[in-house]
Amino acid sequence: FEFLVEDIFNVPGVGGVVSGFVNAGELTVGANAHVYVGPTDDGSFLKTVAKSAHIARINTSHVTSGQSACLAFGLNKEMRKKLRRGMVVLKESPTSTREFDAEICVLKGEGTTIRRSYQAYVHILNVRQSAFARDIEIVNNGVAGLPIPSKKNNSKNEDKNVIVLRPGSRAKVRFEFAQRPEYLRTGMRMLFRDGRVRGVGIITGVPNA
Repeated sequence: FEFLVEDIFNVPGVGGVVSGFVNAGELTVGANAHVYVGPTDDGSFLKTVAKSAHIARINTSHVTSGQSACLAFGLNKEMRKKLRRGMVVLKESPTSTREFDAEICVLKGEGTTIRRSYQAYVHILNVRQSAFARDIEIVNNGVAGLPIPSKKNNSKNEDKNVIVLRPGSRAKVRFEFAQRPEYLRTGMRMLFRDGRVRGVGIITGVPNA
């Protein structure tokens, strides 16, 4: 079961309610519907109970993949403050990560080069956050991705060639989130943007958190 949180509500008499999209699996709500909500800013997940669910303002006990729904959780006031957009709701105990590997393709970006420490705004399903490139490895050594030869009079740690990406180039990149860890899994599609630069990619690996 995977539920993507798109909005947060505090309903009097009910408590914390999240609305979003059921991306995979199914869930029967009730006193025994134990779920994990997160990740919070420190990367941990909140264990709680999905008390009830609504689809199109109609009460239901069962939600399944492909539906947009609202879930009500049995959270206390302190835990409710930790809810935010971009979280996920899962049945099994998950892990969060700050780093991930992706195979990307730069679509657009006139006059811009992407190199190590490049920072962009990343969209992965409902996750939206700034991330910067820790490491870049060229996939196709075509005209687009060209290593810049390092100058001899540069600083001594610049002995390796600096890899630069331009529109049309494909590369394997290790990204790191700038603010907080997120829940990711391999196979998720991503989009990154930064001013005039646009790129797409697919997540190929998530290091163990």
